[in-house]
Amino acid sequence: MISASDFESSVGQTFTVDTGGTQLQLELNAVRSLSSSSRAGGGFSLLFKGPRDAALQQATYRFVGNGFADDIFIVPVSADATALFYEAVFN
Repeated sequence: MISASDFESSVGQTFTVDTGGTQLQLELNAVRSLSSSSRAGGGFSLLFKGPRDAALQQATYRFVGNGFADDIFIVPVSADATALFYEAVFN
């Protein structure tokens, strides 16, 4: 089972995301604990930063990077002038 500790050392690292024919680079910006979660091992969320000009829809994508490869469901949550941000919640 994936846990927050699998990602804590990867903050600032880039993950390659397979978008179904193309690949996009997303940077892991934060790992946040969800203290109210009843999930075995504890709940957590991941915040990813991606390029402003390549928006991803809410969906499950294959993430590969830093010795990790798995499918993760992400949701677009915000944007600024230079980037789009996505969140994955494990609860």
